[in-house]
Amino acid sequence: MLEIELKLKVDSLEPTIEKLKQLGAEFDGDYIQTDSYYDDTEDSLVNSDRCLRIRKHKNHAGEAIELTYKGARQNHRFKSRREIGLKVEKAEELSHVFNELGYKEKLTFEKKRSLWEFKDCKIALDELPLLGKFVEIEGPDDSTIEEVQKLLGLDNIQHTPKSYAHLMEDAIKKTGTKSRKISFDQK
Repeated sequence: MLEIELKLKVDSLEPTIEKLKQLGAEFDGDYIQTDSYYDDTEDSLVNSDRCLRIRKHKNHAGEAIELTYKGARQNHRFKSRREIGLKVEKAEELSHVFNELGYKEKLTFEKKRSLWEFKDCKIALDELPLLGKFVEIEGPDDSTIEEVQKLLGLDNIQHTPKSYAHLMEDAIKKTGTKSRKISFDQK
């Protein structure tokens, strides 16, 4: 599947939540997600703009685990890349398999995410430690994504092309944080 998304850094998520409600968007739920990224000792995945991730989703209904591979970005106005995802039952066992294959956990971070659906788009309202707040709009094509961006009143905000993993790496370097496991609980 091809993922096409637009990521926007915002000061507050409240105006977007209000706009989504006004537009009649469908609320899909609030989640705490923990994303763990894996790579080999040469960082061959990140150096070729690919990723291998285990994501744990938690909400009021319980926990789900997803394995995702993302390919290198394609020439596109917005971030566009091949994405393969599948649900798994045991994250720890999968991590052991990765380790046996030479892929080690390189970075793990938490994210608070509210998911919405509107006009064939998935809209994620995200908050991350060290990074702040973002709105991600994932849709079938550029024009639909741009239409939703405009309807949400976010058309004056510049697209952030970097992934959260790359943004987190930059923030870790900038802040001098030693930990590779970034959570909301850290001081």
